[in-house]
Amino acid sequence: MSSKQINIFLTGATGYIGGSILTGLLQHPNVSNFKITALIRGDESRVNKIASLGVIPLIGTNESHDILEKAASESHVVIHTSNSADDIPSVKSILSGLNKRTQANGKPVIYIHTSGTAVISEDVRGKKGSNSIYSDLDPNKINSIADDQWHRDVDLLIINAAQANPLLKSVIVLPPAIYGIGTGLFHRDSETIGSLIRAALKRGKIEMIGPGESKWGYSHIGDLVDAYILLLDQLLAVYGPNAKSDVKSSPYLTTGREGYYFTVDGQVSGKEVSEKIGEILYKRGILQSPTVTSFPDDEIESALFGPFSWVLGCQSNSKAERLDKLGWKPHRPNMIDCIEEQVDAILNDTKNKTLIQYTYTKKNNS
Repeated sequence: MSSKQINIFLTGATGYIGGSILTGLLQHPNVSNFKITALIRGDESRVNKIASLGVIPLIGTNESHDILEKAASESHVVIHTSNSADDIPSVKSILSGLNKRTQANGKPVIYIHTSGTAVISEDVRGKKGSNSIYSDLDPNKINSIADDQWHRDVDLLIINAAQANPLLKSVIVLPPAIYGIGTGLFHRDSETIGSLIRAALKRGKIEMIGPGESKWGYSHIGDLVDAYILLLDQLLAVYGPNAKSDVKSSPYLTTGREGYYFTVDGQVSGKEVSEKIGEILYKRGILQSPTVTSFPDDEIESALFGPFSWVLGCQSNSKAERLDKLGWKPHRPNMIDCIEEQVDAILNDTKNKTLIQYTYTKKNNS
């Protein structure tokens, strides 16, 4: 008996996470059985590049609600990565489409949603946080998080939708700080590390938030993609169009209210990250000193990436125990060991040449 085609709808295919997931899907041993549709902004060159991979480009944005709903209603699987953690309207459109699909055919649908560990973070402004640790094997503790935490409103929307519709098999992936060079066609740098490097180039010094004592969890982009592919495979085996009735689901493959999956592989302090960036930029002759100072509080948002920049001064402690039970084996180098390749990628990017020259000239004229 031939296998049924699996329709996968992916958002964020031109981004860091989504682009790398798309590469992972295209390298999947079962890719010939996938029909992948990717949401793409209407840039002709990007649309053509995506189409050249055998992926169906769907022109639109997170604001294209009718397009999102229709695409979701035609898919067995939706993987949402495009500003997914905080965009309520796009999530509502996707959930509406998936609900319509289950109402029409009475079969399960799979929704893999990208949230983040900011939802469990402590806003300590770079100071030491508590020793509280969240495990994805303890969903009750996660579900006790205050409703006003970052991302929580979107997470609750998904959980409530899954509770109302048992055929909606939703999982929430909670990446920590992500690092490493992505494998997508377009955006390939980590926002976390990249923003600190670019701020150092622009400001001529390396900085951190507060004393840099708070610790972040981290995950290499390659290991994160492995987590998505593992979840996809195991969810399809149980709920996909080719699922067999005699397949036993792992007790650790949970959805809905218990369907949280951390992807943390280690921890690092903000100070350690900034010190490493400063060391490399100083050795490259770009900064006058490797000494790390603190951003003035009133300059953090403009120097980095807006109001969400404060997350770099938060502390978040999580354990990826559920994925571990499912067989996830992160194996890439740790964050500190990968910073140099990210610095070099940014220094080699022609878009940054003027900025680098300005920093270098300012250093030598001071």
